[in-house]
Amino acid sequence: MEDVIPEVLELERVAEWRLRKVDARPSDEQSAKAARQLQKLADDLRTAPNAKLLEEYRCVCNWLSESDGISDFVPRADDYREMIAFGEWAETGDDYLRALIGLAQETFGMG
Repeated sequence: MEDVIPEVLELERVAEWRLRKVDARPSDEQSAKAARQLQKLADDLRTAPNAKLLEEYRCVCNWLSESDGISDFVPRADDYREMIAFGEWAETGDDYLRALIGLAQETFGMG
């Protein structure tokens, strides 16, 4: 079984949530756009993750875990994912990781 980056699963979870919104209201073009972009980001990270950025992200998360900052970061990351195409945007998987690294640094007061 292939190792799946946890962020891929989170992106796919939010994409599915957005698609359920479209099922409930087919005219919701913004949610459809968001679902497509979220799945694109998940696919980017699944097929060609930037090893350097991924390692930096994991290190920052480990650091936050050790300082108990992870409990503040996780909801911020969830909010960011949910806001993609609704005021937030990441064009590529690399952009997405950079945004999460920035959020993690802000959470710890470094950003």
